[in-house]
Amino acid sequence: WARKWVVEIMNGYFAVQLDKASCNVVKKRATMPNVISDHITLAYKPTKRIYNKFMKLVGKNVGAVITAYRANNNIDALWVKDMFLTDTDKKIKRANPGSAHITLSLKDGFKPGDANSMFKKPKIKKNVFGYVEGKINYIKLN
Repeated sequence: WARKWVVEIMNGYFAVQLDKASCNVVKKRATMPNVISDHITLAYKPTKRIYNKFMKLVGKNVGAVITAYRANNNIDALWVKDMFLTDTDKKIKRANPGSAHITLSLKDGFKPGDANSMFKKPKIKKNVFGYVEGKINYIKLN
């Protein structure tokens, strides 16, 4: 007999919401008109299983190590090498495919998720080193 599995997708996303000081530091690197510079997406439209896993982490403080700046003609972002819970040093990883990053800014007609494809073939690639902090948050989409 065959069983059909239904995977429930949650309409929202988990992110490390950067604190004010971190936002102010990273947004200085933005080069495009629409500045984002405020979060690192951990799980976009997660399955119920991933949702339950990340829900336990909401409100926890996270530190993130930045090691690169990448850009093309439409979007720029900072590449996040490692993220960890500051109270335990336990590493946390992004649940979606693609590199963990902070979308800095973008041109009209583009969305933050477009940074994922830009990382594969960036026009500009520079080593930059930094550290930011924030809290894990769940943002419900309509």
